Amino acid sequence: MSESNLFGETIEEAEPAEAALAPVGPFAAVALEASIDKTLDYQIPKQLISTLQVGQRVRVPLGRNNKPSKGYVVAISPTTEYPKIKPLISIDDPRVLVGPKLMTLARWISRYYVAPLGTVLDSVIPSAVKKRVGRSHVSRVRLLMPREQVQEMLEKTKAPKRRAILARILQVPEGEAVDLLHLAGEAGSTPATIRKLAAAGVIDIKSEIEPPKSAVEVADPIVAFDAPPLNGDQQKVMDELSPRMTSNTFSTNLLLGVTGSGKTEIYLRCIKQVVEQGRQALVLVPEIALTPQTVRRFTQRFANVAVLHSGLSQGQRHRFWQQILTGHAQVVVGARSAIFAPVPNLGLIVVDEEHESSYKQDTAPRYNARDVSIKRAQLEESPIILGSATPSLETFHRARPVGSALADQNGERSARADPTSDNRFLLRLPNRVRGLAMPKVELIDMKQEGRYRKGVHLLSQRLEKLLHDTLAAKQQAILLLNRRGYSNFVYCASCQDPLHCKFCDATMTYHRTAGAHARGSTSHEGKHTGQLHCHYCLAVNPLPEKCPTCGKKLSLFGLGTQRVEEEIQQKFPQMKFARVDSDTMRSGKDYEALLAKFAAGEVQVLLGTQMIAKGLDYPNVTLVGVISGDTALALPDFRAAERTFQLITQVAGRAGRGDAPGRVVLQTFMPDDPTIQFAIKQDFDGFAATELGHRREIGLPPFARMVRIIIRDQDQEKLIQRAEELAAALNEAIDVLGSQLSMKGPMPCPISRIAGYFRHQIVLSSSTAGELQRVLASLRQAKALAKSDRIAVDVDPVSLL
Repeated sequence: MSESNLFGETIEEAEPAEAALAPVGPFAAVALEASIDKTLDYQIPKQLISTLQVGQRVRVPLGRNNKPSKGYVVAISPTTEYPKIKPLISIDDPRVLVGPKLMTLARWISRYYVAPLGTVLDSVIPSAVKKRVGRSHVSRVRLLMPREQVQEMLEKTKAPKRRAILARILQVPEGEAVDLLHLAGEAGSTPATIRKLAAAGVIDIKSEIEPPKSAVEVADPIVAFDAPPLNGDQQKVMDELSPRMTSNTFSTNLLLGVTGSGKTEIYLRCIKQVVEQGRQALVLVPEIALTPQTVRRFTQRFANVAVLHSGLSQGQRHRFWQQILTGHAQVVVGARSAIFAPVPNLGLIVVDEEHESSYKQDTAPRYNARDVSIKRAQLEESPIILGSATPSLETFHRARPVGSALADQNGERSARADPTSDNRFLLRLPNRVRGLAMPKVELIDMKQEGRYRKGVHLLSQRLEKLLHDTLAAKQQAILLLNRRGYSNFVYCASCQDPLHCKFCDATMTYHRTAGAHARGSTSHEGKHTGQLHCHYCLAVNPLPEKCPTCGKKLSLFGLGTQRVEEEIQQKFPQMKFARVDSDTMRSGKDYEALLAKFAAGEVQVLLGTQMIAKGLDYPNVTLVGVISGDTALALPDFRAAERTFQLITQVAGRAGRGDAPGRVVLQTFMPDDPTIQFAIKQDFDGFAATELGHRREIGLPPFARMVRIIIRDQDQEKLIQRAEELAAALNEAIDVLGSQLSMKGPMPCPISRIAGYFRHQIVLSSSTAGELQRVLASLRQAKALAKSDRIAVDVDPVSLL
């Protein structure tokens, strides 16, 4: 047969043989792990049609050479829009690794954070699970024949071993299975003999993953534990939270409690309510390896706790993941990636210290685990508790009730900005437990200190005296300096130029060689016993004897934990102290071992970076010294003041948690700075009101949503050209969509070169996230953001450096 087209020309119909070449469904949409920013359709072979499921990991051919690649089945459909389809190779793992709700969450992350879906799914599943490391398999024996026939066979069989096997099988309750090796041992036979019965069709033998015996591999044994009584503030909070724990509905609850106010006890009681309903709880902490005390409090209260963190072996991670998947774990405690734990019946999510920047992933997909937690709670229809003594200003702003003293000027933010605003609640714990007083904070102006004291002293006279008094009273202290190394500035007075990293637009930091200075010895600038480190690209160079340019003497300026350590050794030779930073603590085990010594009183003073500013609860700590409270204030980042306030407040909260009152000494060269003044008073509401007022005037988050696009290249001219091309594409998309976005750049980043790559940035901002997402989706569809190794899209950035 034939027909005519619009121009009267005859068109022959396709021959049946040609039509048969069209692909036949069903088809699987696969998101590849190879960072391809789209899903690809593959034909499902007949032998796999009955077994293939959405969420499984599969092997597929990719490219002209049909290179076997791995990805995840994200959809199965009877048709495809593509004329040429390759067949799927095989199922890599028969388990459904990504359930329906996690798949929905992964799709949301892919859209919101502008990342390929395959990259997101690759982050969702731990590498140990993908590699199937540590899986324990057992062979299970089940009857296939009716029990009456097996009984007849037993009576007719004369072989003693076969009779013993059949007799033992008949003792197994109907419908249940028995382990092959156990059966062989109890019957006095061998697995080979039992397998002959399987070949005869009497029994069925299947290899299965061994079910977990317990979700806790290493934990303190559960003992009789009397929960501490709640004070009035805690009881009021529990009265509000309890109905939400049992309603199985989504709600966001910000628990703003001063340090030592008993937030963890609130978490534990809410989790208990959820567990008693037969549901599970998920608890996120900033750095699981640094908070052993927190984990221990959960393992003491609940029998089945799964702990997910980087310190576990691959086998342990896989076993915990299986235990969570099968519902054996009542509570899951973990760091950022634990938000993807396959909890089957999630009833509560807790994000402790929700303000921590460590919840933000710095590689693709660049998600914020706190925000992903809120989205997952919404999908799971479960409540979420965000806890902090110094919450992020974004979270605090969204949780404030309309009409409050700190509400926006128009008083209309909540309902119009977000339809879920009616499910947001702000809860407060304004006082410490047991009526304990907040620590007294003293301010030391280091400019005045230098006028009345000769020499260079990193510890003020007041801090030195309080350290002496604390040690004499057999109490303990914590000293904070959020800068590691010895000196952050190596300078030539003749050239007037610091030593820079060869690969970065940053100065090198001098790190003293371990053991170079014995206790009580004096150091001097001419003694070169260390190396220069770049804290951005991790380059290490020897410290030159003289200036490489003019050959004159180099000077060391600035301070770091090593320099403070040296001063402590000189002034307190008998003090038992330990330095805690990433140079000394190589793993979570090192940190936990040190904290055990600190708890036992073997260490009197901890000196460290922000590692010691959170998660520590030791009643004998009565003194906290902040060596330099203004270290981060000068950084070119709009969150510098917020981070400074949070760090000072958090570390101050380590003091006075026991019966003895606490004292904090805050040393600074900027005593009149508003952030420092609010930190002295520990006035979060005052700080938040002031800082939010500044951000409202300038149009910064939380009054705007922000996206930072970083373009990098080793060739500076190519970088400028690519940045201009991307800016032009953005402007075109903004015009086409009629968007009201604000775009700044392209411009060099504050740190314009890292690891040999020059860096430019474009910063987009808008009053709503929807406008940003539409523009980014347009560029994504046009493949303008395809070079993931040269272009990084950071949605809701936590740093602009």
